[in-house]
Amino acid sequence: MKKTYKLSVALVFVMSVLLLSSAFASADVLTDLGLKPLGSYDFGGETVTIISWTSDRIPGYFETHVPVMERIQEAEELFNVKIEFLHTRDIPVVNYNRLLAGESTHDLWHAQNKIGYWELVAGDAVLPMSDILPAEYYENLPPSLQATEEAFKYDGKYWGIGTVEWLPLYGYQNDMLFVVYNKTLLEREGIEDLYELYLDGEWTWDKAREIAIKTTRDTDGDGETDQWGIVDLRSWDLAVSNGAKLTQEIDGRVVFTGDEPEYIAALEFAKELWTDLQVAMPTYGSGDLRNTFLNGKAAMYFSVTSSNIAKYVLAEMQDEWGIVPLPKGPNADQHYWTVQAISTTLIPVNAKDPEALAALRAFLWQEDDVTVNDFIASHVRSQDAADVLITANMEWDGTASRVFENFFEKDDTVKQVFRDIVAGNKGAVAGMAEIKPIIQTKLNELFNQ
Repeated sequence: MKKTYKLSVALVFVMSVLLLSSAFASADVLTDLGLKPLGSYDFGGETVTIISWTSDRIPGYFETHVPVMERIQEAEELFNVKIEFLHTRDIPVVNYNRLLAGESTHDLWHAQNKIGYWELVAGDAVLPMSDILPAEYYENLPPSLQATEEAFKYDGKYWGIGTVEWLPLYGYQNDMLFVVYNKTLLEREGIEDLYELYLDGEWTWDKAREIAIKTTRDTDGDGETDQWGIVDLRSWDLAVSNGAKLTQEIDGRVVFTGDEPEYIAALEFAKELWTDLQVAMPTYGSGDLRNTFLNGKAAMYFSVTSSNIAKYVLAEMQDEWGIVPLPKGPNADQHYWTVQAISTTLIPVNAKDPEALAALRAFLWQEDDVTVNDFIASHVRSQDAADVLITANMEWDGTASRVFENFFEKDDTVKQVFRDIVAGNKGAVAGMAEIKPIIQTKLNELFNQ
């Protein structure tokens, strides 16, 4: 209990510091980032177009979130600009078309690791903004955004300037992954609380296996399993929890590392849970997986994003629940946090005033617009869960379990190999050897390496 008390005090301290820093923040968000003061940038009445797959929802954020309800109008006056939003999922094609047509001189391009970022950066379509902006810009971004830009670093430079957002959580990660667990079910089964295991350093693969075995059963006697230990098991997320990554930058090259022993161990552990022990619900249907957990028929819901906790679990879960990180793998000396996707904003190579565009984005989305209390309240309902949520956002180092996902997920061979390994139809070593040249070739082509 002493450890729990210390951690709770630490959380209160961190929250207090964050709140105080917000209360005494500078009146000029631009100078805080090393930019010129508000009123120094003038677009001459031109239109800035913000392009994103979320642009149909961004205006709603500025219309309903109280701290920013007048922000668009303020920006248009302060920057002498007209702001428009272009919604499209056809990124980067739309971006390249606008660039070739000369229409992108006043564009802000929202991009994600799975939606356009690497194509635009590797294709010389955008500017390396760390060559243009002062160092203070990146040093004073919210920590989570700093981690994002570090993860997106290419050729030793920062290309993004921070994300645009349509939910009131700017400065935090929308796609951070957690294990959500059914506290009511575990208590009924006589199993210790996962949060306590996490605090005591005992939340490991071995413990997850043990709990999954104990909680998987046929509860109505019809011969079919209807209560599962785990739903939504993903081997690539387990790999991160074992200190492994599918790709890494080594000596200036992005290389496939899914055949490293730590990654192979994650694949074999997923196969053990899914096929050998049959304690993971054997379906890839997201609706079935989610509903099984929400209806109280699963002990642990692996790989749940922050946004889905807020959207589904918080709103619909009747049983008491909590969150913990992915269990620690045998090769890991700590809990590793990961996300399924990271995003930022890019500025086209033909931009007339790239610094002004960066300043406009920084004014529209400010760290103080979302308090830590608001973020916690919209995602969780207990101090334990709040501790895990905030710890994740403070400790996350920019890791994404499949940072180049869009370059191999479209290949049915790669997707099927992962599924064949988990199903026991193919060995992990053989499977990774099969897809290694496929993924490495795509990476070589992308980065001309």
